[in-house]
Amino acid sequence: MWKTTRIVLFMILAAFVAGLMPTIIDFIDSTVVYSVKEGLSLHPEFASEMASFFHTAKSYTVHILIIYAFVIGAIIFMEGQNPDRTILWLLTLVLVPVIGVIIYMLLGPDLKNIKTRKLFKPSKAMLTDMTPFTQDKRFLIGKAIHTVSGADLMLRNRMEILVNGEATFGSIKSELRKAKRFIHMQYYIIKDDGIGREIRDILIEAASRGVKVRVLYDAVGSWKLKREYVETLRSAGVECHSFMPVSFPMFRRQMNFRNHRKIIVIDGEVAFTGGLNIGDEYLGRGPLGHWRDTHVRLEGESVAELHKIFLYDWCMRSGEDPDKICENVSCDDCGNMPERDHSSLPVLPMQVVSSGVDNAWHSISMGYFSMISRAKERVWITTPYLVPGPILMNAMMTTSLAGVDVRVMIPSVKDHFLVFWGSRGNIEPLLGAGVRVYRYKKGFIHTKTVLADDDISSVGTCNMDVRSLEINFENQLFIYDKGINGEFAKQFLADIEDSEELHLSEWEKRPIWQKILESFGRLYSAQI
Repeated sequence: MWKTTRIVLFMILAAFVAGLMPTIIDFIDSTVVYSVKEGLSLHPEFASEMASFFHTAKSYTVHILIIYAFVIGAIIFMEGQNPDRTILWLLTLVLVPVIGVIIYMLLGPDLKNIKTRKLFKPSKAMLTDMTPFTQDKRFLIGKAIHTVSGADLMLRNRMEILVNGEATFGSIKSELRKAKRFIHMQYYIIKDDGIGREIRDILIEAASRGVKVRVLYDAVGSWKLKREYVETLRSAGVECHSFMPVSFPMFRRQMNFRNHRKIIVIDGEVAFTGGLNIGDEYLGRGPLGHWRDTHVRLEGESVAELHKIFLYDWCMRSGEDPDKICENVSCDDCGNMPERDHSSLPVLPMQVVSSGVDNAWHSISMGYFSMISRAKERVWITTPYLVPGPILMNAMMTTSLAGVDVRVMIPSVKDHFLVFWGSRGNIEPLLGAGVRVYRYKKGFIHTKTVLADDDISSVGTCNMDVRSLEINFENQLFIYDKGINGEFAKQFLADIEDSEELHLSEWEKRPIWQKILESFGRLYSAQI
């Protein structure tokens, strides 16, 4: 249908241009003069008129600049960016007026966002459920998260922590092959490479035996994904959609509302989430070498919560009714199934929290803040990007100054220029406040975990950067269990063995050119 529409529009445009050809030719004849000696030149009368026009316009320069500033400023404010980003673009427009406009129109706004934002209505504050959050001091954090996001406390769950790509993709492939009813999958990045094609073939095989398969990928994160890859899935009966496609995605990698979630739900029984996208790079076969990451396999009540997040995103893109596509696993295309009994699973309290522009409270960020600020003994953070904004920076520094063991682990190599230097720009103030900072040396660390004391943990897709915390669509688990916390802590200590600890006295001696790049990265931290 879209191809036919484009052909019709092209024919209409061609006919319109053809009709204008006589006018265009007359205009050229009246403005351009050709001579053998001088070649092409402007007609004297036309040149005189243009000179007169620019002379007149020159006297209205101040008025033009005022209108320019008002219109562009209005566009920036209407786009609803955070204050730092708004100030940055206003300065760019003022300092380099003409070039600044061109740069802004290419990289700054997504004019569709003003319209698209209406699709994501901020959720209203939920009435706090007084039970079971008040039964344990650990759940004060969960109570706050529930109030702002509506994320219920799921009690019966089983979690398996998957470290790195081999364990993660091995478990995912095994569960996908067992699927009997449906597979719902969404990723920020899907690559058309070895593991990407292997997952594709498993999905095709599942669809061939009657499994309902739906795949949602981010249009910008997966902008390199070939059309043939998607068409192969669709021709095999797999439903595929890209999330919020935009023009020129290669130029807009970080400039829109992006879906950074990684979720797989299989038959409503098993789910996966965490930091890994789909691609050979995440198996350590990319330019960054060894890829250190964390994913989790889930069973129990939390699976349905992740499924709700997938259905929300899928229906926003497809326009379908979520009640008719397996939310309760009782619709026609999934058959009927009795309500699940999770009583045989262990008690493992957790919340499945989603965040994005549809959440006015930035619920994951609030969860991080609560974990950090309430900690009494330790806060251990692993993140690939350390651009958390002033609130979380102050929380880390204040908690450290209060005597809590605060540690932060980041990569020592860069995968994105601005993010890398923006992250480095936040190291010195943390070291000055007594925070212990480690740089992972074995390869690239992409894990997103936060540990508070010995009984609260968080893992998922949300980086500790402004874009993940305030703009991107993310999902994160908050787990209230000493055993899980201990497993994450054990892995954190193992990662320290592959890291170097930074010390303030030595860090202050770094070259001036690095400090300049860090300042540049900090300046553009609102963009990343």
